[in-house]
Amino acid sequence: MSTNLVIRDARESSQVEASWKKFDTAFEDLLHTRVDHITLSGAPLVLANGVERHRALLQEFRHRYPVPVGTSPQSFVDALKYLGAVKLAVATSFIPAHNELVKAFLASEGFDVWGIESLDTGMTSLEKAMLSPTQVFRHVRTVGRKYPTCDAVLITSSAWPTLTVIQALEDDLGKPVVSSSIGQIWWPLKELGIKAEIKGYGKLLGTLS
Repeated sequence: MSTNLVIRDARESSQVEASWKKFDTAFEDLLHTRVDHITLSGAPLVLANGVERHRALLQEFRHRYPVPVGTSPQSFVDALKYLGAVKLAVATSFIPAHNELVKAFLASEGFDVWGIESLDTGMTSLEKAMLSPTQVFRHVRTVGRKYPTCDAVLITSSAWPTLTVIQALEDDLGKPVVSSSIGQIWWPLKELGIKAEIKGYGKLLGTLS
């Protein structure tokens, strides 16, 4: 279940600010459908006002609403901590300013970011979903091989089609690979105590069994 909180291009600060103002309405719409969990997706969106504001926002929503609330960045850092990763290589689809937001957030959560590399396609937030899994695989593999002694590779684009390439990337790189979308699958299921036998989609989802 999703609501109509849409940001077409996270590079436009006006769209980011407008979306922040709609969070409460989006939450109320979702709660009317009796959802069991809510995630705010999109790292550039939820980190746009800084690490401390993100932390305060998440705390506020978790206190205010009767269901578990997460964000895509909080989901992937919780996932990386669960896997015991500290040293990270990060593959993104973001502009440099958004990469710095992600890097600052990861550092605030205790991670050592060895490198953060962007695949600059010039695409808007919505267009990134049309990128082929092969293009994603090649970029992430390049990043992982560039930092061979990292503990894990993080992919910070919820729009990228990562589900079908996670296992192949882990097999190739020999280490966990976590994406924003994978984190947003894993965290709600873990938080709600839902067990699932998921094989062939990476180490993280395999921990749900």
